[in-house]
Amino acid sequence: MRAIVLLALLLVGCRSRVAPPRESDLYAGVGVVGVPSVGGQLTAGQWFAKSSDKYDFAFELRAAVEGGDDSATQDGGFYQVQMGVKQVLSPGHDNHLFFRYGLQWFRANGDPAMIDDPGDYFGAYGGVGYEWRLGERWWIGPEATLTLADGEGNLGTEFLPQVGLNVIFDF
Repeated sequence: MRAIVLLALLLVGCRSRVAPPRESDLYAGVGVVGVPSVGGQLTAGQWFAKSSDKYDFAFELRAAVEGGDDSATQDGGFYQVQMGVKQVLSPGHDNHLFFRYGLQWFRANGDPAMIDDPGDYFGAYGGVGYEWRLGERWWIGPEATLTLADGEGNLGTEFLPQVGLNVIFDF
């Protein structure tokens, strides 16, 4: 937790210089995602509204796999798919704030941490993150996401926080 706070303070102190507008319409990324355990994530997106000054919007599809035989998920695993929108504020700068929101499905197997019962869940997510430019087409940044999902049958409703770190490449 201290590392996340330190990273946030470091990023707030970074000066944002004006960057050239994104030339590509597509991007892809990989990341590390945590909670309920640690795993990997793939991201694909397409920009559908670019302004270069105020905000950009992209349609995104993301998939993550977490866990397996570890202390967080016991004997199962955690799988999720997200489909939604990414909104970037001040996209014409080398570092910027972004928001993500959309629909999410996830499956928790075994005895998942932070989730009452294993099974399939469907709901909505929202998140916030920060990205900075690593090179002409490379971006990196942390994010925090909250999901509110309803389980199949009598599983009930779950509230799931997640954190992640993503590396994005613009095609």
